[in-house]
Amino acid sequence: MKIGLALSGGGVLGAAHIGVIEELAKSGIEPDFICGSSAGALIGLAYAINGLESLNAIFDELVGSRILANYRYLLAPRPDSLFDLLEKVFRKHYKPDGLMRTKFACVATNIGTGESTVLDLGDHVKNVLASAAYPGVFSIQRIKDSYYFDGGITRNLPAGETRALGADFVIGSSIYSIAELKPTEVKKMNRLAAVARSLDIYERELSRFEEKQCDFCFKPETQPFRWFNFSKIKLIKEAGRRHAAREIANLCACLKK
Repeated sequence: MKIGLALSGGGVLGAAHIGVIEELAKSGIEPDFICGSSAGALIGLAYAINGLESLNAIFDELVGSRILANYRYLLAPRPDSLFDLLEKVFRKHYKPDGLMRTKFACVATNIGTGESTVLDLGDHVKNVLASAAYPGVFSIQRIKDSYYFDGGITRNLPAGETRALGADFVIGSSIYSIAELKPTEVKKMNRLAAVARSLDIYERELSRFEEKQCDFCFKPETQPFRWFNFSKIKLIKEAGRRHAAREIANLCACLKK
């Protein structure tokens, strides 16, 4: 049986995927296919390169960066400094002509057509940056003659795409959740904040639909955190690990059926 792992978007909340992957490894479960969207694409590629070794190496280097520790970089004149960092770190580990441990793909949204696109060939570093290009924050990404941004706009949890890669059993990790706002908080929102909130709500609802396409889905509790809480990335990773540790026996039972 071929196992696929679908990883959702969610900004820095994607660190919870790492905790899930670590618990899968402890139980001897290694996916044959990985497909991610946005943050899930980044985590998925980091693992696909060489398993936990490359995932942990990339994670540790990013966590040690002063850019990742300060969300204000997202508000700076050049928020793409974060993308520059991501590309630099991934290039150290990813070799375009080398073999990866796991077959990998990610999804991005084609701005011209408005359609979700599976990117499974070519330069995977460019592919995941396109998948993670959150609209209004990071620059639109060009691949060949097409332009892309965040895959979460059209496929926040690419379960169907993971199955299409060849997976018989799809494990999902869905970490896209939003915190409930108090009326006083809503009252203070400006128009830009309202637009961002509407996008968050849309992607959460999309994830709920896509979770049903998984054979099993981890859903770590990430409500206490926000997608830009880079300084809390280790806590988010641990939240994913705790959740997976509680649910791993249920997954194993499903796999035996």
